Amino acid sequence: MISTATNTVVNTIAVGATPITVAITPNGAAAYVPNDGSNNVSVINTASNTVTATIAVQANPRGVAITPDGAFAYVSNRIANTVSVVNTATNSVSQRLWEWLFSPRR
Repeated sequence: MISTATNTVVNTIAVGATPITVAITPNGAAAYVPNDGSNNVSVINTASNTVTATIAVQANPRGVAITPDGAFAYVSNRIANTVSVVNTATNSVSQRLWEWLFSPRR
């Protein structure tokens, strides 16, 4: 965690191996962190600064985006060429989308 007032690190939160990016839910209550090295996503409660869930996803999760309503997190998985759709209410994968769905070669 970095203080925007002082631009200094004020706290660290242990997550899985090789965290890559972070996305914050629209209400600011949770942060979703894809961990490339451990093939999971850590969910951080931003009020308590604790990891409240660890969600298994496909190989090498890299990117994450939260829907505007905060209902889902979309996690891109580099090696598997998939997108894991995470239901943020249950912190579980509700669907996996494969690369071929988006390929112009179809």
